[in-house]
Amino acid sequence: MLERILRLSTGLVLFSYAATHLLSHACGLFLLDTMDRVGRGIVMAPWRTAPGRGLLIGSLFVHGGLGLAALARRRHLTMPRIEAAQLGLGLLIPLLIIPHMANVRLGYALYGFDDSYFRLVYQYWITSPALGLSRQFTLMTVLWTHGCLGLHMWLRFRPWYRHWSGVLLAIVIVVPVLAMLGIMNAGWDTTLRTTLEPGFGALHGPPKVGTVEASQHLRLEGLWRQMQVGYLALLGTAFAYRGARQWYGRRFRGVTITYPAVSVRVPRGFSILEASRLHGIAHASVCGGRARCSTCRVRVVRGAGDLPPPNGIEAATLASLGALADVRLACQTRPQADVSVVPLVAVASRVQGLSIAFDHGFEHVVTALAIDLRDSTRLAAGKLPFDTLHLINRYVGCVSAAIEAHGGYVTSVAGDGVMSVFGVDGRAAVAAGAALAAAFDIWNALIELEREMTDDLRAPLRFGVGIHSGVAIVGAVALSGRSSLQFLGDTGNVAARLEALTKEKACVVLVSADVFCATNRAPLAGAVRHTVVVRGREAQPLEAIAFSDPLELAKAMAGA
Repeated sequence: MLERILRLSTGLVLFSYAATHLLSHACGLFLLDTMDRVGRGIVMAPWRTAPGRGLLIGSLFVHGGLGLAALARRRHLTMPRIEAAQLGLGLLIPLLIIPHMANVRLGYALYGFDDSYFRLVYQYWITSPALGLSRQFTLMTVLWTHGCLGLHMWLRFRPWYRHWSGVLLAIVIVVPVLAMLGIMNAGWDTTLRTTLEPGFGALHGPPKVGTVEASQHLRLEGLWRQMQVGYLALLGTAFAYRGARQWYGRRFRGVTITYPAVSVRVPRGFSILEASRLHGIAHASVCGGRARCSTCRVRVVRGAGDLPPPNGIEAATLASLGALADVRLACQTRPQADVSVVPLVAVASRVQGLSIAFDHGFEHVVTALAIDLRDSTRLAAGKLPFDTLHLINRYVGCVSAAIEAHGGYVTSVAGDGVMSVFGVDGRAAVAAGAALAAAFDIWNALIELEREMTDDLRAPLRFGVGIHSGVAIVGAVALSGRSSLQFLGDTGNVAARLEALTKEKACVVLVSADVFCATNRAPLAGAVRHTVVVRGREAQPLEAIAFSDPLELAKAMAGA
C-alpha cells in the first residue's frame, strides 16, 4: 500500500510539473519575451524555489526507482497493450530527459549557464534544430502520453471519469499542441531578433570554440552521456535479474497449475491470473487484476489446503459474494504447490447464442427499475390471442416510453415484466432521480391506459414497481451482430425482488433507501418504511419505502 501511495503521489507531482512546463512553452505563442517572463517567471515559479526543486527531484528518483523495481519484480511481460505502452514509454523517458535536465539544471548549477528561454530556444531552433528540437518534441510527447495513460489507469473506474472523458481528451490533445506551437512561434521570433538585433546571437548563442565556456559545454555533454549509460546499465540489470529469477524459478521452484483443458508450469510466486496470461489461457478479469471485481474467480478442485490464505482485499470480495471455501480470486492467489482450478467466469460466455462481452464493461453506480403486471393471466382470460398481444404491446409501450424519456434503457422484456437501468453514464444522483420520475410517469400512463381500455378489461390494471441503486458492471451483449445494453450484479436482482414484494406489502412502488441516498437526500418524514430481506442477501436487510398513491411518490420526488 505504501508503494502504491508513493508511486501515485510522485507520479502526480511529475505530471503537474509536465503540465505547467507545457503551459509555459505555450506562452511562446505571445513571442519570446512573454515565454520567458510569464512562462518561466510565473507559471514555472513554484518549481524554481528550493522546496519545489526538492519535491521534483525527489519525485523523479522515487517514481523512476519504483518503476524499475516493479519491472524487476514482474513475473512476465505479457500484459494488455495499454499497460505495455505505459511501461515502454516510461522506460524511454530517462534516456530523453537526461540531456535536457543536464543542459538546463546541471548547466546552471555547475557552471552558471543561463537557463532562460532565450538561450534554450536559440539552441533548439538555430544551433541544433535537427537533434535538439526533435528530441525536445519527442520528450514532450512521450512524457505527456505516459502521464495521461497513468491517470487513465488510475481514474478509469471512477463514475465521473467516463462522463467527462470527452472534455479531458480534448485537454490532453490541446495542451501539447499549444506547447509545440509556442516553441515554434518563439523560434521564429528568435530568428527574427537574431537578424535585426545586433549582439543577440552572441549573447544567447553557443560559446566560441576554445573558450572556457565551450569546454564546460563539452564536459556537460560527456556527463549526460555517462548518465544515459548508467541508466541503461540499471535497466539491463533489472532485465537480467528477471531472467535469472525466471530461470531459477522454472528449474527449481516451479509449480504446476492445472486447468480443465491444459496444465502449465510457472515459477512459484505467480498468481493464477498471471499464469493464465503468460500461457495465453482465456481468463476473465474486468478490473485488470486489482481485486475490484470477482470475474477472475476460480474453484480450486485440488491443492486448496496448500494455498496461502486470502489477503484482506480478497477476503472482503469473496465475503461479499458469499463464496464457498473452495472459491478464490485468481489475481490474488499465488500457489506455493501444485494446484488444479476451474475458472468460473468465461471471457465470452455463450448461452443459447448469447455472448456477454465482459471485457468491455464499466463499473458504475446505477439505478434499476423493474415492473411487472399483476394477474396478467386473468386479464387475458376469455380474450383472443391478438387482443391480449395488443394489450401487452400498449402496456410495454407506455412503460418503455416513460423509461426512455428520462434517460433510462430497457434491458429486457419477458412477457409483462420489464427490467430497465438508469445511470449508464456514471451520474448516480441524476440516475436515481430519473428512475423515480419514470416510475411516476409509468403510474400515470397506466392509469390513463386503464381508462382508455375500460371496456376491454375484465379487471383493473394492477402492477408493481421495484427500484434500487447499487454498483453494477454495465456492458454490451451481442446477439447475431446486434448488441444491447446490459448490467450485471446484484442491483437488478434487488429491484426485481422489491417489485415482487409490492404485493406482500400492499403497495404499488417499493423503493430502496439506497435510491434516496444516491440523490443525496433522505425520504420524506412519515413515509411508509419496511425492512425487507432479499434472497441471497439475508445478512444484509434492506430498508425500503412503500408508495400506494402517485401523489405520495410525487411528494417524495419533490423532496429528493
